[in-house]
Amino acid sequence: MVKSNNKIGLEIEYDDNLLNELFEIALVHYPNEIGGYLLGKYSENKKTAIIVKQITALEYLNSPVSFKHIVNEETKNVFVKLFEGEGIHYLGEWHTHPNSNSRYSQTDFKALKKIAKGDIENPILLIVGFDKKGIKDYSFNVFFNKEVYKYE
Repeated sequence: MVKSNNKIGLEIEYDDNLLNELFEIALVHYPNEIGGYLLGKYSENKKTAIIVKQITALEYLNSPVSFKHIVNEETKNVFVKLFEGEGIHYLGEWHTHPNSNSRYSQTDFKALKKIAKGDIENPILLIVGFDKKGIKDYSFNVFFNKEVYKYE
């Protein structure tokens, strides 16, 4: 699948199975939020972010209305191994909103802003709104020029 946003000119490419995988993980942690990292690469022309895999956070704090990952040494080592072995790197993050929609919160906005001050200028945030029956909706969001752009 490919999602586009003409305002910033970046496409996001991902496999359909990604959402199924995230839903299965979400159900295990229900009714709490859960999340992790999106890994992949950019096309040569830098116009497409290609999500290759996700990693569920190894250490985190969560509740039905919040999720915070903790980047520990084990997580850093996983990132290094994936970069060296598969040539993929961190593109952004994902998390769930149980019994809710995929609209980003002020906390999500602040997190993207903080990430953008680091090694990645335009981090991707995938939010999956779901309940026990299935995914209600999902949204890819990209932080660009101090704003969040939603992908349709």
